[in-house]
Formats: sequence, structure tokens, C-alpha cells
Amino acid sequence: MEMQKIVSITSQGQLTIPQSMLKSLGITGPVKAIIRKKENTLLVVPKKDFWSLAGVLKSDVKLSDTQLREAREVFSSKWSRQ
Repeated sequence: MEMQKIVSITSQGQLTIPQSMLKSLGITGPVKAIIRKKENTLLVVPKKDFWSLAGVLKSDVKLSDTQLREAREVFSSKWSRQ
């Protein structure tokens, strides 16, 4: 569904995105965004940061801190040889 709103751009180049639009994108706090210019159009795309991906990859694997350290050491020693 397309949403359209009129906003003001300040002399410093800032604009405020309406809360209804932010809410429809699932944005509830500060985020970075990518802005693209194509001809006379600006496109603003919220940028997902690494921490927003928490919990996306589910796994039944449960390892202790010791097991995780050992796995990391094995991985880094084998990775550096290739």
C-alpha cells in the first residue's frame, strides 16, 4: 500500500518522517538509513544493523562457553591455513 505525506525540509536539510509511516515500517527508535537520488527522486531505505538481527537464526544447538571458545579456536586455526 502506498502512503504519501507532505513534509518540510529545513534549511539544514532535515526532514521529519511521519510517525504513521515509521510505525508501518516497524521503526520504533533511532535507525540509520540509506538515501538514494535518482533524477529528481529521493528514496530513503531504513538500514538494518547487525544487532537488529538478534534471534533471526534459531538453533537447537546449545554450547557452553568453554565449548564455544574451543570451536572458535579450531575454526580460526583451520581458516588461516586456507
